[in-house]
Amino acid sequence: MTGADQDRPSFGDKLAYLIKTVHPPDRGPYSYREIAAGITGHPGAMTAAHINQLVKGKQPHPRIHHIEALASFFGVPVNYFFDDEVTDRVSAQLAALEAERQRRALNADHEDVRLMAMRAGELSEERRKQVMDLLDVVYKLEQAERATNG
Repeated sequence: MTGADQDRPSFGDKLAYLIKTVHPPDRGPYSYREIAAGITGHPGAMTAAHINQLVKGKQPHPRIHHIEALASFFGVPVNYFFDDEVTDRVSAQLAALEAERQRRALNADHEDVRLMAMRAGELSEERRKQVMDLLDVVYKLEQAERATNG
């Protein structure tokens, strides 16, 4: 094996990347069991244990029907596993999707802050001062908890 071959991701590396990145936005990666269940009707169906062995490189040369089943499950072309250009292109697309997913999650996390600001803007000056005083108390409590916990 040449040095260039050693730098290229293995089949297991590519599969692990798909598992890590291709999943619904409201949850984490699929488990091996979920993947196995998702390809049950495919000619390349396999067990969760077999998928685990593929990811870990204990089965470095999967059969083509297994590759087809996994590519279908993750929505990538079969060539993702063979052609470095396709791998790079798909990986770049997945990275862009993940960045967008994280951006949207961050915005969703701050939606309540925007709502609080909008509501505060409709309050009288006296009531806004009361809200700020209460917010200061809550803020100090949270800072104290963070200092205590680590």
